[in-house]
Amino acid sequence: MNIPFFNRLQLKKITVGTEDEAGKRAQTALEGLLADLPDLLMACVVDIQSGRVLASYTTTTTYNPNQINLRNAKLLRVITDALKAKAWVGGPLTDVSVMLEDQFHHLRPMNEGKWYCFLAVRMADVNLGIAKEIMRRHTV
Repeated sequence: MNIPFFNRLQLKKITVGTEDEAGKRAQTALEGLLADLPDLLMACVVDIQSGRVLASYTTTTTYNPNQINLRNAKLLRVITDALKAKAWVGGPLTDVSVMLEDQFHHLRPMNEGKWYCFLAVRMADVNLGIAKEIMRRHTV
C-alpha cells in the first residue's frame, strides 16, 4: 500500500527527527555542512545503535536518509567490531568514503562513535579532500 504522506521528504530543508539535545546537535552539524557545501545532495546524522535519523537534509526524493540509515549504521558497527577484534591492523575508525561515477558518499563517526554523519555530493561541486575537512570541522 502506497500512502503518499509517508513517502514525502521535505526537500531542501533540514528535517530534525527528534526535539531533544541530540536533535539540536545534529541540526547544528547539518547547518554547518550546508553553509559550507551549499550544493550537497544529501546529509544526515544517525544514531548508530538504533539507526534513528536525528536530522537530515536532501535535495531530491531519490536520496532518502530513512532508506540508507540502517545499512550504514550496520557497516560502521561491523568495521568497529573488526577493529576491536584486531581483524586488521589499524587505529580508530575516522571515516569511510565511497567513490561513485559522478559523486562520492562519505561517512564519519561523531559523538564519540555513537552517531555518524553521512554526506553525498557531486564530484563536480567539491573535491573529496575539501568535503572531508568541512565534515571534520562540523562533526567534532
